Amino acid sequence: MLFEIFHTWHIIIGCIGCFTNLLLCYVALFKTPPTTRSYATLIINFAVTDFAECFLDLFIMLRFVITPFNVTLIYVYHGLCQYTGPLSCKIGISLFYHCFPHTTWSLLLSFSYRYYLLHRSPLSRKMLVLIIFIIYTPSLFQAIIYWPTVVGREEILPLANKFFPEYNLSQEKGTLGGITTINEFASIYVIIHMAVPIFPIYVCMFVLRYKIVQKLMEKAEMLSNDAKASHNQILKCLIIQAFIPSLLMIGVVCYIVSQLGLVTHPFIEYLIFASICTMPMLSPFTYLVFIRPYRTFCMKLFHLQRRTLNSDSSAYYSTARSVGI
Repeated sequence: MLFEIFHTWHIIIGCIGCFTNLLLCYVALFKTPPTTRSYATLIINFAVTDFAECFLDLFIMLRFVITPFNVTLIYVYHGLCQYTGPLSCKIGISLFYHCFPHTTWSLLLSFSYRYYLLHRSPLSRKMLVLIIFIIYTPSLFQAIIYWPTVVGREEILPLANKFFPEYNLSQEKGTLGGITTINEFASIYVIIHMAVPIFPIYVCMFVLRYKIVQKLMEKAEMLSNDAKASHNQILKCLIIQAFIPSLLMIGVVCYIVSQLGLVTHPFIEYLIFASICTMPMLSPFTYLVFIRPYRTFCMKLFHLQRRTLNSDSSAYYSTARSVGI
């Protein structure tokens, strides 16, 4: 019963996430005013990363079995990778993990760029792509070094039977794999890279938010109401987007209670990644809802409002052109 519930959840969330992130890519590419194309590069970066997370979640559909007070991690893959072979499952989970730190670094870049635009002219798209690649390098390195440490069924099944004989994982649906010990460089790097930067990055983001608001207040007399509204739209997107990763706390709490042996149950093991996969599904809605030209296009696309919204979009475009956002 649990398997069917969470399997359905992953399919629904994954498909919605893939669709909305592809839609965000489209509107960022074709519905962004020419003068704001540089910032659209950062939006596309988010959309591509979140699409990858949603697709990879469908690909692996992970049940994460944690051994209390031990260094062994057991993965049960219920996604499409079970039909393409164990190697694809290993590569899939490695790519899935590497998306999360890149999203966090990208949030910091977006806040930094908003602050930069209040002082200087926009960067070229090529320069932004170069910066994105630089901040992506640690995540790419993580993806490269992690997948070879993930072992297959033969190595992990004896440990699974040792720690969880009641699960009878030899008869479990899906493909079995895992990490025999996290006391290796690759596993330690993944844990540090995914966990350690989060707090200082979030501190930096909220400091930047404060500085952006202060700067906008200083320029209040110079900017029109529409210009300030346009700045605030993107700032609101970033703020909400920054809070979405708080859903990660559900997975973290589940991991901790399992690692400490307080609760070990299949529900907890399924819930860890079922909660995490909602983040990349929700993220594109922050742009599709709060950025006026994107919202206008989506409302027309789904026949939610009359075409008279064209005038609103034109007003946004002229505002954006005047303030360089």
